[in-house]
Amino acid sequence: MLCPSCRRQIDSDSVFCPFCGKKPADTPIQSKNSYVIGRAPGCDIILDNIRVSRNHARLSQEGGKWVLQDLGSQNGTFVNGKRISSTSVSATDTIVIAGIPLSLEDVLKAPPQQLWTQKLRLAAANLSYSVPEKTLIDDVSLCFEPGQFIGLVGPSGCGKTTLMLLLNGYLRPSRGIVRLNSLSIHHNPEAFKGQIGYVPQDDIIHRELTVEESLNYASLLRLGSSLSESERQAQIDRIIKDLELSQSRTVMIGSTERRGISGGQRKRVNMAQELITEPLLYFLDEPTSGLDPRTDREVMTLLKGIADRGHIVVLTTHKIDRTNFGIFSHVIVMGKGGKLAYYGKANEAAAYFKVDDPEQIFDVLERRDSHELKKEYLRSPQFNEMVVSGMNQIPSEKAMQKSRFVVSPMSQFLTLVKRTFLIKARDTMSTLILLLQAPIIGLFLLLVFAGNQTEQYLLAMHFMALVAAIWLGCSNSAREIVCEQTIFQRENKAALSLGAYLASKVTVLGILCAIQCLILTIFAQISFYDSGILGIGFFTHYFVLFLTSFTAMLMGLVVSAVSKTGEAAMAIVPIILIPQIVLGGLIVYFKDLGGFGKLLAAPVLNRWAYELTLLLDGTRTAELLLGFNQDNILPDLLAIFFLAFAFALAAYFILKRKIELK
Repeated sequence: MLCPSCRRQIDSDSVFCPFCGKKPADTPIQSKNSYVIGRAPGCDIILDNIRVSRNHARLSQEGGKWVLQDLGSQNGTFVNGKRISSTSVSATDTIVIAGIPLSLEDVLKAPPQQLWTQKLRLAAANLSYSVPEKTLIDDVSLCFEPGQFIGLVGPSGCGKTTLMLLLNGYLRPSRGIVRLNSLSIHHNPEAFKGQIGYVPQDDIIHRELTVEESLNYASLLRLGSSLSESERQAQIDRIIKDLELSQSRTVMIGSTERRGISGGQRKRVNMAQELITEPLLYFLDEPTSGLDPRTDREVMTLLKGIADRGHIVVLTTHKIDRTNFGIFSHVIVMGKGGKLAYYGKANEAAAYFKVDDPEQIFDVLERRDSHELKKEYLRSPQFNEMVVSGMNQIPSEKAMQKSRFVVSPMSQFLTLVKRTFLIKARDTMSTLILLLQAPIIGLFLLLVFAGNQTEQYLLAMHFMALVAAIWLGCSNSAREIVCEQTIFQRENKAALSLGAYLASKVTVLGILCAIQCLILTIFAQISFYDSGILGIGFFTHYFVLFLTSFTAMLMGLVVSAVSKTGEAAMAIVPIILIPQIVLGGLIVYFKDLGGFGKLLAAPVLNRWAYELTLLLDGTRTAELLLGFNQDNILPDLLAIFFLAFAFALAAYFILKRKIELK
């Protein structure tokens, strides 16, 4: 008999086709009472997508009802936006298998392999986005189907990038809704993590990694243990081959300052990051900007091939010419003020605007009023064909519920720690500067205090060592989040756990603080080693310095989370350091601060750390001269732990708020 998939001759008793691996069943699949849905060749319903587990879910008929059961999948089975372990389903329910929207009818009637693309629709209804005193997107409605390669064009400032960010879920609309089939992508983001890929105009990748390392870490973070190592490597090999990166796979990505791969290759690595999850929808912002004509054509051909395999590909471009319009299947033309001037077939666009060449469309957009162009399009046959008819095929929206992360946060944490250590090891200059700060500061402590071993100088040495520990901790982390905020935002959209991300930063930076404080403690102890007045032991001294530096590092993460740029973050660090010096209890003795001064000193880390150090050192000067309380060792420790917890919590909720506002 013939295999219905590849049409090759096979034995009539074959369970699987030896050529394509698919199940050559003669009987219609809907005649069964139980179906296994998954990625493995032996499944009844094969969903050929990397996020689908090999045996993902089972649909079976029980007592006249269809029951959907998750088979311990990595990326989850959802019904009407809620993750389920087992539930009954009907024809009106929307099923999502690892981000792939289906219905009961899809499962029972559609052929294998093409199942997940057959009824896929992305619809934007009455989409608007405004900022104070300006409307960037004005009442735009669109509908996309599988296999479309869509160019998003228009003059500068017309809202192309804003519209793309609304369509892919990075921005929430001021009005309107974006749905993938019946599911709102903004109200149900977890269900579609990894199935909506976005490649921004800038290269958002870690430059210290090689091409292969970058893709491997992306796979581990987004897909976790749902892939075996052999499957992961096979997928990376295929992506590298498809994007023609084979010769660069072991080359460090680098940057314009630090040579690595070329600019065109960096664009391809950026694209490869999103191809890891084999997204249903692929959005790209100016993917060919800065590329030579040959590379531009290769990238466009590659994206056209992705669309031809049943995906939806949307890209923005300023390049309107016959070549690009010959590659696109459809184009969206935006007018001034974020108004939709045209959405339809690319080969009909020039005729619609009554021009001979696509380039002349810009002249029409410049010459004519954008409001009139919008009104004309809403009355056009193209609007009825592309938007109205497409909307009619989308079921009504269902109530959505949030769900948990699909990749283990612990697995993501371990992956992030490994990646961060590797990046810091490769960024030798920055890491060397961080590591050299402690011995340089320690050397100054030794040179200043070694010859002045009196109790007065002991107070000053303890104070300066703590200020140094606070500086080291805060400066270590102040740029850590803000300098990779675009990478974090991209990975969070794909599946990254915020808790795992922050925990990895705290772990790596905590180890750096531990090394720095060890060096600082050695120099501080040597400074008063033979004096006979140093009462604090080495390990106790080290513990206090490390605890202080660790808390300051968490404070630096808060600074990094609220800052817009790395330069702004580092400018805040000295401002934070001033209260640590002025209100620490030595420059102005703590007893002389007065009621208001002591109130101001309450949230100052050094006020508690300095008192704790002096009390553990056992010097009576802490109480007699400075006014500290000899019974405050436990309150000091509790205050520092409280500050550490408060800073960690603040960093978490600031980042969480940023994510929710996107």
